Amino acid sequence: MRRLLLVGLLLLSATSCDESGDGPDADSGTVAGTLTPFRSNEQSSEGGVSRATHLPFGKGVLARLKEQLRGTKELRVRRAALEQTDPGLPIIPAPLGPPPLARIPQEDATIPGDVVVRFEESGVSPERVLSATALPGYRAVHKGYASEHLHLVGFEAEDGHAVTAGETRELVSRLAAVPGVRFTDRNLRMYKTAVPDDKGYGLQWHYPTINLPAAWDIESGADGVVVAVIDTGIVSHPDLNAHVVQGYDMIADPTNAGDGNGRDPNPLDEGGDEPQGGSSWHGSHVAGTVAAVTNNGTGVAGVAWNAQLLPVRVLGTKGGNSFDIAAAIAWATGGTVPGISQSPARAAKVVNMSLGGTAPPQALYQDAIDAAVARGAIIVVAAGNENVDASNSTPCNQENVICVGSTGLSGRRSSFSNYGARVDVVASGGEMREDLNGDGYADGVLSTVLDDNRQPAYAFSQGTSMASPHVAGVVALMAATAAKLTADLTSAQAESALKATATPIPAAQCTGGCGAGLINAQAALRRIQSTDPSLELPKLSVSTTTLFFQQSATQQLTLSNVGGNQGGNLVVTATVSGPQQSAVTFPGGSTKTVPAFGSTALDVAVNTAGLTDGDYVVTLNLVGSGAAGSATVALKIGVGSSSDLDAVVAFVWQDAVSGEWEAADEAITVARASRGYAYSLALAPRTYYVLATIDDDEDGELFEDGERTGFWRNIDSFEPLDVETGASTPNISFDLLPLAPIDDDPTLDVGASCGGDFDCPGGFCNTNFPGGYCSLVCNAAACPTGSKCYVVSTSGLKNCLDSCSREVGTGRGDCRSGYLCYSDGTGSGFCQPSCIGTGLSCSSPATCRSDGFCR
Repeated sequence: MRRLLLVGLLLLSATSCDESGDGPDADSGTVAGTLTPFRSNEQSSEGGVSRATHLPFGKGVLARLKEQLRGTKELRVRRAALEQTDPGLPIIPAPLGPPPLARIPQEDATIPGDVVVRFEESGVSPERVLSATALPGYRAVHKGYASEHLHLVGFEAEDGHAVTAGETRELVSRLAAVPGVRFTDRNLRMYKTAVPDDKGYGLQWHYPTINLPAAWDIESGADGVVVAVIDTGIVSHPDLNAHVVQGYDMIADPTNAGDGNGRDPNPLDEGGDEPQGGSSWHGSHVAGTVAAVTNNGTGVAGVAWNAQLLPVRVLGTKGGNSFDIAAAIAWATGGTVPGISQSPARAAKVVNMSLGGTAPPQALYQDAIDAAVARGAIIVVAAGNENVDASNSTPCNQENVICVGSTGLSGRRSSFSNYGARVDVVASGGEMREDLNGDGYADGVLSTVLDDNRQPAYAFSQGTSMASPHVAGVVALMAATAAKLTADLTSAQAESALKATATPIPAAQCTGGCGAGLINAQAALRRIQSTDPSLELPKLSVSTTTLFFQQSATQQLTLSNVGGNQGGNLVVTATVSGPQQSAVTFPGGSTKTVPAFGSTALDVAVNTAGLTDGDYVVTLNLVGSGAAGSATVALKIGVGSSSDLDAVVAFVWQDAVSGEWEAADEAITVARASRGYAYSLALAPRTYYVLATIDDDEDGELFEDGERTGFWRNIDSFEPLDVETGASTPNISFDLLPLAPIDDDPTLDVGASCGGDFDCPGGFCNTNFPGGYCSLVCNAAACPTGSKCYVVSTSGLKNCLDSCSREVGTGRGDCRSGYLCYSDGTGSGFCQPSCIGTGLSCSSPATCRSDGFCR
């Protein structure tokens, strides 16, 4: 028996014993869901925008899967046009998100062993903190500050067992009784949520929907207003740099920061935050919406044209935690964080947090938020992307914040957006399963990112993370408007003005509740100005000049009165003209009354029954009362085969021993367009991953560049699905977006399966582990993003090991199939094989436990 001595950490060793696992049960479980393919029937002539998803495989793995899937029949397809049309506007087919959609993992967010302690006294030394919080059976370490009162204490069990989330809750409860302590809390894992002449502005449909162009006639610059973007950090980008002021990297854990150190004054986004090692550039996308350099003839426009951006980095390669975020709130708004001597040149007036986690309201957050608001800050937070009530989404559920949900171009609540009483208002956040304005591009929010070569570019994304910075930017405009009136806008005033002027969204458009409704930027500024509406004539404005119908449907067009009510409110009359005008009706009536500085919705219905296959255009004519003006909207109607493309759904898995990806005929089905892309399939019990694609060019080759593709859970989160005997698993539903080119540059993926060193560029393959395990000697080299250096032998040899942050010490977490997430005592862990069914035994004195861990 050959053993690997991995001092104190790696508890598994290779053995000559052959222990094969059981085969799949003869019984089966059922999986069902509905796919939503991206639809568009024409290619845009402006902007050169691509919108895409990236597969979580390299070319080699994908080639093997495609060979296995090639025999699938009954495919009906069409070609999608995805060529980049304008090299001068490098909007690239990059990962679109968080995000395009970042959902919070559905497990306990507690970071095991971490306890936040809030002392009544300020400036308590680390020694006194540890003395006051000492508990028998535990070693404690002072891990940092979030303010002069807030401390983070980490606990490890003296007997070596991994502290669990439940155990951590008990520690929180026990320490709350310590004299001099105001409260204790858990540290929670958090995750990412005048018309300008900018070249990409015509693609930013999300600004007219909130009446922003009219607001710019009142205030566009927000000069001198500082907006803190507490997020993944910032990148160098010509559409951002002129507005970025010195920020801070508040990530205390070097393994999460990805920059080799803890907190420091460099808020650069290091990338590598996506599940497969890609980069979302989430913070930069958010920052571009708030205040991209605007009216400069290139790139995109920001909401607040001249606001200053204060980047504070709290989300790294493994997300973030509530303690670092609380410290960021304090620092950005002018509070004191012990250990950080540098302060912002000017404290932030507005704070945007497009992030969150699943938990009740946290005392830690509330303490930081209340202090920031007392200093004059206004805090805007994303509601979350889980399509659930936001009551358990934090920090949205805290007091003294403006919580923002998301809508699409239609004015409906986005399919992913959280909802409920905790949501204050909604704003444009996108709905990338749609192309309702018919410009050929998914209805996402367009903003600043880097491309795969880390060059400045632009991308569409969706989420409440994208809605929140719209509101933060509008609040900056409101603050600037108030300042010109020698007033200081307060948090309560900002929230009140936004709610009082929002356009209500009916229950049919927003099940669960969308707060006061969709923000109206112009009306909010008018309210700050206390403008008398009787002094201004009504003036008509519309949210878009094009609506696209791929089938019979009803859409909403937002009509706005960007003027007052001198002589009466604005009355708008709608008519249609064109050969197919009989296909269009107005279910809610063709005449609408719009109050001063307000908006209302016009329902536009199209019935394609009786129309032959083809493309049609009907003109919607809108005429305002008096001198309010008129507008036309092109109703583009597509009928026919462009929506009749079947999708192939494949359930694939990794072999527990070889690590190879596998597929089989019995794990493949077709989601038929004629049935609304619904599918159902009986499967042998196993852990699967679900992919789907449409063969858009009818050449029999699947997963080609440009073909609509997606996977469960969404295009930023490739998650496993456990199928159990006799169980039915519904709602395995996801979107299909055009597939971007596969970037297969050789980089070392620590922990990946391998058959030899050739599979591990720059590293080596540990073939003693099931399926092979790519690693790197790190005695004199840095480990790649997503891994960490550990001592693995008594000689001092160090190897890089794949990092994990979920189910640390308790389960598989985010490790590959057949591997478990071992705790390294710092709150994070490393991926190693299970000792059950893998042919490995535990190094003495550890023994193999029933959960597969060596202890």
